[in-house]
Parts: sequence; C-alpha cells; structure tokens
Amino acid sequence: MMKYLLGGLWASVVSLAAAFGMLQWQQGGAPAAAPEAETKVEEFRTKAINVPIIGAGTIQGYMVAQFVFTVDAAALQKMRVNPEVYVLDEAFKTIYAGEQVNFQNMKKQDLPLLAKKLGENVNKRLGTNVVQDVLIDQLSYIPKKDMRGGSKG
Repeated sequence: MMKYLLGGLWASVVSLAAAFGMLQWQQGGAPAAAPEAETKVEEFRTKAINVPIIGAGTIQGYMVAQFVFTVDAAALQKMRVNPEVYVLDEAFKTIYAGEQVNFQNMKKQDLPLLAKKLGENVNKRLGTNVVQDVLIDQLSYIPKKDMRGGSKG
C-alpha cells in the first residue's frame, strides 16, 4: 500500500514539475516584464480609385487601387483633417505620374516601394508621422480594350 502511495506522489510531483518547466520554457525563461506604453494603432480602408494610365498620348487603361493604412491613434485625435484624403491624393499622383513605379511594365518589387512612398509623402504633407504603414489591398490594371466601349474612340 505504501508503494502505491509513494508512486502516486512521485507521479504528481513529476507532472507538476513538467508543467512548470513547460510554462517557463514558453515564456522564454525570463520573468514577465512590465508592459511598455504601447502605441495604439487604428486601421482604415480607403475607397477604390481609378487612375488613367496614359502612354503614347492616349489612355492605355486604368489602374484600380484600394489601400489600407494604419495611423497612430493619439496623433489622429489631434488632427483636424482625415488622412484618407491625403492617402488617396498621393496614391493618385504617384500612380498617374508613374515616376517611381512603371505601371505599364510593373515588377513585383515595385509594390513595397509604392506603399512606402505613399506613407512618406502623406506624412511629409501632414507635417507629422501619423501614417505608420500603407498596405495595398487591391491593385488591378484594366487595359482600355478590355473595358466596355474600350475599342471605341
């Protein structure tokens, strides 16, 4: 009887030690540090915009773009303007001008450049770093010939 009691006690101690060791391992072995003041971030989705792509003096097609951007919530409360308007304006200007990104001959590596450039330009215009990140939600090119009435005029 005593053997069974000691065996049960030994199994309990081993189980508790294993559970404690697993918890310490999952936490990285370090005691939990006091959380630093986190910056609260809000996410906004823009409306879709259609930007004409012009080449050889005529409209070649349209880029349809929609973006998601994150902003610092504290900085947003201090602002009197909606940053979405600036994100859309910068997106239109960047796509229309096509200086940084050639939309008629687009490469995969151009997308991060486009998103980064939009965020930088919006923050420069607003005079503060309110826009933290710009994400591309939708980016499609529709050639003029594929549009309704595209072959006309």
